[in-house]
Amino acid sequence: MKNLSILLLLMATILSGCHRDTYGSSNKYITYMGRIDKSNPNYVSFAYPGVSIFAKFRGKSITARFKDLAGHGLHNTFYCIIDDGEPQKIVLDKGQYEYVLATRLKDTTHTVELVKLTESLVGEVRFFGFTVGDNSSDAFLIAPKALPKLKMEFVGNSLTCGYGNELSSMVPKVGFSPLNENNYLAYGAITARELNAQYVCTAYSGRGICRNYEGDTENTIPQFYGKTIATKSDSKWDPNEYIPDILVLNLGTNDFLAESTTKVRVDSIQFIAEYTAFIQRMRGYYPNAEIICAVGPALIETMEFYPNQLTRYSQCVLTAIKNAGGKENHIYYFETKPQEGPFGEDYHPTIATHKRMANELVSFIIENKLMKTEK
Repeated sequence: MKNLSILLLLMATILSGCHRDTYGSSNKYITYMGRIDKSNPNYVSFAYPGVSIFAKFRGKSITARFKDLAGHGLHNTFYCIIDDGEPQKIVLDKGQYEYVLATRLKDTTHTVELVKLTESLVGEVRFFGFTVGDNSSDAFLIAPKALPKLKMEFVGNSLTCGYGNELSSMVPKVGFSPLNENNYLAYGAITARELNAQYVCTAYSGRGICRNYEGDTENTIPQFYGKTIATKSDSKWDPNEYIPDILVLNLGTNDFLAESTTKVRVDSIQFIAEYTAFIQRMRGYYPNAEIICAVGPALIETMEFYPNQLTRYSQCVLTAIKNAGGKENHIYYFETKPQEGPFGEDYHPTIATHKRMANELVSFIIENKLMKTEK
């Protein structure tokens, strides 16, 4: 009787027309943008903000399979965008594996985009793939639209991550919350969408060129840049995996902000030398890229310790650009206006400020005719 029951259950499943199809993370119809670790055949891993997953499917529903490795009670968050519609936020949870992205769609072709809003300090994410369809119609993945030809990369710290940008107050909340970080609405992502470019964000809050915000020198920007996952010491990134046409470096803010946390003035000679070396390293990786060294918008002239920070910072960056070859070597200086209130978390830029920064950067790129995919 037991075997007969199993047989009847199998027959009922077949007759009911179950059309849910599951696709693994390595499926050829799933496209990624950003630094992805594909070494495991069962899933892909990533941690940098802005990493995106694209797919196109036929069917009425779609789910995604994730594992959140966030620590210290934190949660990674994503935007889910169906058919280029309004983004919906998804908060991952360690106890959940499958996430419903859309149901009751029209029985036609749809697109899905998943964008990681949170940064590496929140934690790593593993993506296992999609399941499409229900019991009422056929469902399957199809070839997605090609990514834009123009490629951009943004390297930086919390400003580039979008730290705390979902808040807006004259008296900002103190302390980091991943729920208030939105890389999709950070200036880099906005700029890339405005210019119809691919977008890669290699950024980590609190990190500097020579020293970090707290004054330590562990996993600074030059150190984590070479990693697929910034928090893993054995993680190595091959720069040939993604060669940007436009590379934006927004570096050094934390080196100068550390003057208030450590009471130690920036060593300008060391800063210039290490910034110059990093630019030269980028030129070695990407010989044809237009490199933009951005300054702003967090530093101001009047600080409790060691004033004139913005002027000193700007002069150091300008000197590093000159040492690396300047405009003749396709290296440019860009300064965005200093921010004013209201502020996001911990006096970081709000979404409104990020949009203003993006507008300034887009204008700079167009005016300097930097949108070239071939040279």
